[in-house]
Amino acid sequence: LLCNVMTAQMTIKIYNQGRALVQEERKKKFSQTGKQNLLVPNLPHAAESSSINLFSDDMQVMSKEYIYHPISVESLLSVNTDKEVELVKYGEDGSITFSTVGKLISNVNVAVFEIDGKIVVNPPYSYRFSDIPNNIKEYPYLNCVVNSSSKNANYNLTYITGGIDWKAEYNLYLTSDNNSEIEGWYSIRNDNKIAYENADVTLVSGDVNFAIQDPNLKFTKFRTTAAMSRIGDSQSIQPETGETENYFLFHIPDKISLSAKSEIRNKFVTNNKLPYKNVYHISHSLSRFHRNTPIQKNDIPVFIRLELQAKNVGDFQIPSGTYKVYEKDQGNLTYIGVGSSKIAEGKDMIKLEIGKTHDILCTFTIQGYKINNDRGDADLDAVFDNRKDKPVSIEWIEQFSDGRWEITNSQINYEKLDAYRALFTIDVPAKSKKTISFSAKIEKD
Repeated sequence: LLCNVMTAQMTIKIYNQGRALVQEERKKKFSQTGKQNLLVPNLPHAAESSSINLFSDDMQVMSKEYIYHPISVESLLSVNTDKEVELVKYGEDGSITFSTVGKLISNVNVAVFEIDGKIVVNPPYSYRFSDIPNNIKEYPYLNCVVNSSSKNANYNLTYITGGIDWKAEYNLYLTSDNNSEIEGWYSIRNDNKIAYENADVTLVSGDVNFAIQDPNLKFTKFRTTAAMSRIGDSQSIQPETGETENYFLFHIPDKISLSAKSEIRNKFVTNNKLPYKNVYHISHSLSRFHRNTPIQKNDIPVFIRLELQAKNVGDFQIPSGTYKVYEKDQGNLTYIGVGSSKIAEGKDMIKLEIGKTHDILCTFTIQGYKINNDRGDADLDAVFDNRKDKPVSIEWIEQFSDGRWEITNSQINYEKLDAYRALFTIDVPAKSKKTISFSAKIEKD
């Protein structure tokens, strides 16, 4: 059974942790003023009962009782204790073949009836009820005692609920060696059986501690970004951005509806001329070799990293998400991998690790590796085989097991990243091989 929630105004802050803060403006018409009961219906099953709050200028909330009595045989029997219940049997065609009436004496563990003056425990019948009592409902609800100063009262209902989540998804189409096209989508999922109509939705990006922290975040004023002019698709919904001290917020300017048990996607960015850089890189470590290792040869995989500058995607905070990457040639697509990136902005680089290349082979040979209590020596040859029809540049990071290692002889220049790592940049022409050698030593105290 699905339920629609329609209110005068609704705002939803959705966190990318499977939770949402829902704020609804509701109205209640009382028959009188003063102290009385207020029933607040249609709460989602996943709502956290301790987070449900009511605020109103028209009434004072004196008590709140969270109740969830779903419709079931057990709940219907329980509310009919000490009452007469019709017991029936059905035939194969679904018609009633037998009917009697019994008084339900108890429904603790098993149903106990008095039928024709006899006590019958768990009789082999089905039950027919004339109605569903008011306190049995498919959805949780609040039973509140309020003191209302007006017969026409307005109140705000807020609660945190699970079952609502969002994420950013991107499709990146490589159209040449340095240009691409991108589509960015917000994917919003509502796993609850409650639909939210015409809601003002904000997406919150960041790790919120719901156990001890109020997620009703205060934020700076939203701003509309200039990137709107780059979006040619009329269906695109450019986000307005805001931020708190620790979180980024993406406000969808148009009200949207979240249907029950559904997932929607809204395109928020499109760019048909997005430059990118293709980075081939490898990592090798001498630390896995031990004392006096003989000659060893190993094939090292070459990985591909695509790099995009965030400001070229949009002049706003680019949400974290996954990027599906395709090669696009005259409309034909070839899927080449998927990468992910954290939030990025401005000059930040979006770095997508999309897998290995099979067109570049690397073979590392340890020609000698000697180590004793006083000194260690290593000689390494690396062969780079570029089978592509174009030249490539390969980033090679060599890792050392000890910060006292020192490269003593190298054919090419390198950058010392820190005490344990050195970066080599290897340029290999098309359809060719290149061999790089270096020696390293360690002087022990």
